[in-house]
Amino acid sequence: MQRMISLLLIAWISGLCGALLPAEEAAGNSREVLTDATFAQGFVLTGATHGAPQRVETFGQKDVTPVWRMPQWNSKGLLDRVQVDDETVTLTDDSKSVTLDRKTGAINLTVHASKEYATPRTSPSQPWVHLLLEQSPFAKPIKVADAAAIWVEVEFELTENVAHGPQDPGLHAAQLSWFLYLKNTNQDSKGFRDFLWFGLSMFDSRYEFVPDYAAQDFAMPNGSFIYTLGSKRYFDKPVAVGERRTIRHDILNDLCKAVETAHQRGFITNTTLADMILDGTNIGWEVPGTCDVGVTLHKLSVTVVEK
Repeated sequence: MQRMISLLLIAWISGLCGALLPAEEAAGNSREVLTDATFAQGFVLTGATHGAPQRVETFGQKDVTPVWRMPQWNSKGLLDRVQVDDETVTLTDDSKSVTLDRKTGAINLTVHASKEYATPRTSPSQPWVHLLLEQSPFAKPIKVADAAAIWVEVEFELTENVAHGPQDPGLHAAQLSWFLYLKNTNQDSKGFRDFLWFGLSMFDSRYEFVPDYAAQDFAMPNGSFIYTLGSKRYFDKPVAVGERRTIRHDILNDLCKAVETAHQRGFITNTTLADMILDGTNIGWEVPGTCDVGVTLHKLSVTVVEK
C-alpha cells in the first residue's frame, strides 16, 4: 500500500511539473523574497553548538532587528572582534573573518580551517566548521503551488582556496553551497512538518564541477533529504580564485524533481509539492578539511513570479 501511495504521488508530481510554464513564458506579479539583502541591519551570531547563547551585532545602530543569522557551528572562535566604520564592518576571530561593504552590501566569508583542527578529521562522525548566512523564516514565504517561476541569483567571487596537507576526499573538503528550505505547512496533510533541503552547489574543493547530489543528511540522526544541483547546471568551466561568477536559475521545475526523487527514495512520501512552501535559506561554507577558503558574495536574490 505504501508503495502504491508513493507511485501515485510521483505520478501526480510528474504531471504538475509537466504543466509548469517555461520561465520565459511565466507571467504574473514578481517580488523579492529576501529581506535586507545588503545586511544593513546586522546579524544574530550563533554559538558553536545548537542551543548555545547567541549574540546580536547591529554595528552600533539602535532600534534595529537583524533578519540574518550567522551560524558558526563547531568553530573554535566566535567572531568576537568587531571593527565598524562608515564604509566597512569586519568581524574576526583566530580562524574566521567576515567583511561587509556597507555601501554595496558585498560580504566576504573566510574560513582558515587549517587553524580549526588540531589534526585532520579521521571519521565522518566528527563535526566540521561552518560559516553561513541564514534567513529563516522568510517575511513572506513562497507557496510553491502558486508560483509561475522562482528565480534564484547569486554573484560571487572565490577569494582564497588553499589546502594544507593531504586531503582524503571522503573526509576532507571545502564546500560552498546555497540551500533553500522546503517545508510542509499543510496541517491537513499526513506529512505535516516534512522538510527537504534544496541546494545549489557553488564550489567544492574536491571537484572541477560539483556533481548532482541526492541523499539523506548524514550530519544528524534521522536527517532530512537533501537534493542539490551540481555546478555543471550553470557553469561551463570550473570556479577559480579571482573570477566573478553568477548563477541565475529558475528552480521551480527542479523543486518538482527534488520532491519526486525524495519519494522514490522513501522520504516525505505523505507530502506533495502543493503542501510545501519555501521558507528559509542559508549560504556559505562547510569545511571538513584543513582548507583555507574565502568567498565574496556581491549579490543575493530570491524572486518569485506568482500566478
